[in-house]
Amino acid sequence: MPAFEARTGMPYWVEKTSQDKRKSTYFYSKILGWEVSEDAYSMARVQGLPVAGFVQQPKEATMNDTWVTYFLSGDIYGDTAKVEELGGQVLSQPSEVSLGVMSLCTDVAGGLFGLIQPAGEESFVAAGEPGTPVWHEYTANREFEKVADFYRGLFNWETVTKDGYALAVEDGGAFAGIWDATGQFPLEVPGFWQSYLGVVDIDEAARRVPEFGGEVIRGPQDSAFGRLLLVADSTGATVMLCEVEEPVEEDDLSEADSILDL
Repeated sequence: MPAFEARTGMPYWVEKTSQDKRKSTYFYSKILGWEVSEDAYSMARVQGLPVAGFVQQPKEATMNDTWVTYFLSGDIYGDTAKVEELGGQVLSQPSEVSLGVMSLCTDVAGGLFGLIQPAGEESFVAAGEPGTPVWHEYTANREFEKVADFYRGLFNWETVTKDGYALAVEDGGAFAGIWDATGQFPLEVPGFWQSYLGVVDIDEAARRVPEFGGEVIRGPQDSAFGRLLLVADSTGATVMLCEVEEPVEEDDLSEADSILDL
């Protein structure tokens, strides 16, 4: 499985905050084949490469279980200041963890996201294959243009907008999207990021989700991204599964090859 080089402002890491971390890690190990460590911060891996993290919520926490998308930062202290300048909110100031320095924020529409400045100089991610994130999408329940302006200003994104969907692009390739979902949800629902996780067989995943304590909310269904399945996992966090093909092995690619240089 090749590791792709991420650039500043791109989605870099996904993390689940859970009221029952053991239950959460078991669910994803069965559905996605993740190998998950039993450390205080549980790391999920596919073929040895890290793909996601799990953190136990304190007993007194009131936030529902959720997945958080973290974006790569080259200057996390400067970026957190910029979040507030652009009208967002910093929920947790940058703090050092095993992965580097991380901060939790909300955007102008209340959407939760994170910033991460990895430890060390390398910034490679496993993505685009079964068991890894394959797409990152923001649902803007209100203020679509304001949300798009926020992320363009924060990360210097170049975006292309068509039919109420803004694509963030780098060197002509899309890496994230913002969907204008005005009127699709109650107004009190804030915007939210959702990462699509890859599976080989979406129908098989739909059969297995209830077996391991989850619930199928919608699908399987065809889309421009492929066949999709929206589920609530074993502790109630929603996640989108997306059917993707197994990678084709190429002898001349190494684990550290960058997709941007292919």
